[in-house]
Parts: sequence; C-alpha cells; structure tokens
Amino acid sequence: MVGHRVSFFKNILSSDGHQFRCLQEEFNVPNAESADQAAESAVRQFEKLHGLNHWKVFADTVVVESMEIR
Repeated sequence: MVGHRVSFFKNILSSDGHQFRCLQEEFNVPNAESADQAAESAVRQFEKLHGLNHWKVFADTVVVESMEIR
C-alpha cells in the first residue's frame, strides 16, 4: 500500500546569510488517493494543530513524498 509523507518547511537565513529549509512539521497520510489529497489533508491538520487560518503563516513550502506502508 502507498501512503504519503507531507512536510512543511520554512525558508530561513543562516548566520552567514545562506538560505536553508527548516522542517516545521511532518505528517504521514496513509489513506489519500493522490498526492494532492494528501497535501490537502495535511494542510488542514497543520492549520488546526497551530490554530492558523492559513498554513503559510508558519511555513513557506509543502513537500509531498510517496512512501510504502507495510
């Protein structure tokens, strides 16, 4: 069975001025039919967890990866 891991990242500048992605939160979404559905589900969870109206308050990007569920 295939699931999805959805990661939320914030772009941050290091002390020497280089940008890097800092992981804010990660969700495993086992029952989504597609990557888009997994992202939508994770966005709702992220917003609810942090009491947000929009996920971009705490993150800049969302990355969805397929993963094998055993």
